[in-house]
Amino acid sequence: MNRRKPFESMYFILPLLGAVFCLWYVSSASCDVVYSDYIRLINEYLPDVTDLEKLFTMDVFTRIPASFLQRLINVELFDFSVTFDRLCGIAGLVICAFVLAVFSYRKKLGFLWYSFIMIILFSLNKWEILLNGTAWAHLVSFGLFFIYYYIFDRSFFGDENAFYKYSLIFLPFVILMFAGEYIAAFTAVMILMLGYAIYRRFKEDSSYMGMFSWRVYLVCFITLMTAFMIYFVSRSFAVWEHAGATELSAIEVIRGNPLFIPRFFIKTFAGAVIGQETIASFAGGNALSDNTVLAIGLFVIIIYLAAIVIFFIGKMYKKTLFPMMLLLSGGLNHVMVTISRWIFLKESYALSSRYSGQFMIGFIGIVIIFAIFTKKSDTGYTYRKRNNLKIVLPLLMSLFIVSGNLYTSYQEVKKAPYREANYEKMSEMIVHYEDFTEEELLKNLEWHKSPEMLYNAIKILKENKLNVFREDK
Repeated sequence: MNRRKPFESMYFILPLLGAVFCLWYVSSASCDVVYSDYIRLINEYLPDVTDLEKLFTMDVFTRIPASFLQRLINVELFDFSVTFDRLCGIAGLVICAFVLAVFSYRKKLGFLWYSFIMIILFSLNKWEILLNGTAWAHLVSFGLFFIYYYIFDRSFFGDENAFYKYSLIFLPFVILMFAGEYIAAFTAVMILMLGYAIYRRFKEDSSYMGMFSWRVYLVCFITLMTAFMIYFVSRSFAVWEHAGATELSAIEVIRGNPLFIPRFFIKTFAGAVIGQETIASFAGGNALSDNTVLAIGLFVIIIYLAAIVIFFIGKMYKKTLFPMMLLLSGGLNHVMVTISRWIFLKESYALSSRYSGQFMIGFIGIVIIFAIFTKKSDTGYTYRKRNNLKIVLPLLMSLFIVSGNLYTSYQEVKKAPYREANYEKMSEMIVHYEDFTEEELLKNLEWHKSPEMLYNAIKILKENKLNVFREDK
């Protein structure tokens, strides 16, 4: 009789511990108060959250359709609670965690490597996306991506479960309800994977059995592209406001500063390891130099490339595609952030914590590849002869990523009381808004657009006893 190793239960305990940690952080670093983009949401959708005319617009899929139902629940049951939104975001991380737990358990990844994966997933370098409740749908969409990637991987390598087949066909339309612009990277990754699946099917590779027929993969391709095109068409009707964005074209920016966009792109990788505020106040309170930040970014790119090389040299594609899907998804998010944010002409935007949630996906894929590469089987190491250097280098690269995440989390834990005090100040200012100047309100509530919208949002909340004006406050 096989005995379960003592740490195997930790595959499912660590996700719960990670969720508890995030819950503790949110409760310690915030309070229930609207600010920033909530001002726009209040003006657009409150108080009548049942108004279907606000849902059925041509650009509806850029507005995250799932948020309409979630907002209705929030207003009716929780009086428009930012905390409820934050909890929904943590739920998205938990979905990711349990998919990773099932995958790691099935692949028997070592406890150290699995711990690295959980640290990256629940680290606080994404503090901004955790505390800004408006981003909850993005984290849930990442969880849906993980589910789709995992189901595809299982079906590709022999599991012809009918539930999996229909999930692959219909999940893209569920994802469309949550993902917004992130559906672009997801679709690109899956088009590559489906192309490979169809290629392998026609090649009739005998190294594995039980794949779905190429017709199923073709239907998956059609549903993926249909969901993406629905979003693309909807996006064409959207009117975007980018306060502070340049009116110069990319060509004009490149002519004036040829290194700006490449530097921006490299810095997105640095920001994924060490958050912007940590970079600005590193050990001893001193900021990291610009060259150091660029060096960190370049090293992370090298880690990406090393993981890709290992994936193909080790022929892991014969056993699993899941980590490569994660790696590609994270890598494409770096491209997307660069394309969408260079327009502000600030390299600091590349380091923003709000993008760490997207970037963590790639890091998780990298660590899984390294974990599989160094995994020891009964007959020796899985993909190559034992070589200490080949074990140490992936371990050191992973430790570099994890240590950056841990250090940023440590810094965030120390800042939690100060963040909470700032939110409490916001709450006090909204409740007693008549006692503060327009400039004070705009600055402290992080609203950089029309002051009329800010005052109107406060009026809506007060008249309907929502958020800071709820009766139980």
